[in-house]
Amino acid sequence: MALNVENLVRSGVVLAVGLPLTLTVGSLVNTTADLARNSTPSASEVVQQELKDTLTVPCLKYLVTETDSKLERTAKNEIDEIIGGEVSHGAVCKWVL
Repeated sequence: MALNVENLVRSGVVLAVGLPLTLTVGSLVNTTADLARNSTPSASEVVQQELKDTLTVPCLKYLVTETDSKLERTAKNEIDEIIGGEVSHGAVCKWVL
């Protein structure tokens, strides 16, 4: 059985050129799939972000005002109206911010 050097060299060149291309294409496909999966927010994430956006200003007002001031009570009322009832204002603002 004769060992053909040309066939060995040809196989080595194909391996040396083909393997990096195969790995690059595979990586590109995986990256594209990950981006597509992560770029589409779920309905829950959309609703949460909208609620956080709405509550940001009242929560900032609540956190920076003096205790038992008119501005604090106004901020609490705004938070209650947005949520739809009495809530733990500190916990809500911690979640928002």
